[in-house]
Amino acid sequence: MKSFFVEGYGCSLNIGETEQIAGFLRRNGFAFEPDFKKADFVIINTCSVKQATEQRMISRIKSLLGQKKSSASLIVFGCLASAQKELIAKISDELIVADTSLASLCRALKIKEQNFSPKIIPAKSKKFISILPISTGCLGACTYCSAHLARKELHSHSAESILSGMKSALSLGSKEIWLTSQDLGCYGCDIGSSLPELLRELLKVEGDYRIRLGMMNPNHFKKIRKEMALLFRDERLYKFLHLPVQSGSDKILHAMNRKYSVKEFVECVSFARKNIPNVTISTDIIVGFPGENRADFAKTIAVLKKVKPNVVNISRFGKRKGTPAEKMPLQVLELEKKARSKTLAELCDSISLAQNKKLVGKKMVCLVSEEAKGGFNARTNEYRPVFVKKGFGDFAEIEIIEAKPHFFNGVVLEAPKK
Repeated sequence: MKSFFVEGYGCSLNIGETEQIAGFLRRNGFAFEPDFKKADFVIINTCSVKQATEQRMISRIKSLLGQKKSSASLIVFGCLASAQKELIAKISDELIVADTSLASLCRALKIKEQNFSPKIIPAKSKKFISILPISTGCLGACTYCSAHLARKELHSHSAESILSGMKSALSLGSKEIWLTSQDLGCYGCDIGSSLPELLRELLKVEGDYRIRLGMMNPNHFKKIRKEMALLFRDERLYKFLHLPVQSGSDKILHAMNRKYSVKEFVECVSFARKNIPNVTISTDIIVGFPGENRADFAKTIAVLKKVKPNVVNISRFGKRKGTPAEKMPLQVLELEKKARSKTLAELCDSISLAQNKKLVGKKMVCLVSEEAKGGFNARTNEYRPVFVKKGFGDFAEIEIIEAKPHFFNGVVLEAPKK
């Protein structure tokens, strides 16, 4: 029996597919080997989202190549392998370069080809959490995005296969399901379906569990927001929306080829807050996109002060090979990007802390779903993280005793509900 080692990097879609690879290979005659130095096949599922990430991927590939046993095959899989095959191939002619499809991995392993499917039982990395990819690719063409080069067209999995995957996850002990993709909001557009239609089917499954939704771009969310607001009345759906704005300047959004305006983003958030009580709003910002001047940056600060998102993911723009933004004029100096990102981080921390302090003293039932250093992470029904010392795997009544900018400290008040 041949052995394999696999590791994955990047977004939850990548991690979910890495877990599916591990589960798939175990069921197709391969034995998992936790030490890559002893494995017959070493597989790395790469990420290409940022320049710094690319450098880490290349460094890791070289490390695996230098330490694997001489007879082992090193397979480079995923977004970086798909988008920049020539770059990977230059590292060594020993490498086997695949893409983002399971079929390409099967060819590398010389086994019968199969495609990714929610029906594949994964080898989970988290005991009570299952990651369920529901689609790959997207309908956008953002000028900075390397993932679009790697995954391209939208491919939505069928509701039947996703439902099967969810039932399987629950039967194996999962209590938290992450629905993930590059853009959850456009799910189903290629197969005559939609995210609300899918969720209505999934929520027919009985049980005490929680579903967390991944990122949705505002231009897609605005089309389904009324249906989504009704679905969020079900407590099994975390009241959590990840709606990236990326910039507070319409000029920059146009240069990014984003399909919405700042006004439309603000309207989406206002609608959500009005119709989904206590909803958590998460957003993304790219700092220093080509052409972003001080006036554009001031507009980003203004929209953050207006919307007051609970969570903000800040990234400094970095050139990605093969994207239109790579060669755009008016590139922002790295020193200026760092200064702007620091300003945003301080602003966002102050906004989050002020909001979080309002929950100190509140009592609520949370799902204690993840292990953390020295304890566990619980999630409120709004997907807010609470650090606790016990209750792993249970729904527990928790009191918030301290607020931090990015999480809470809490105590479990009573025996967990079974």
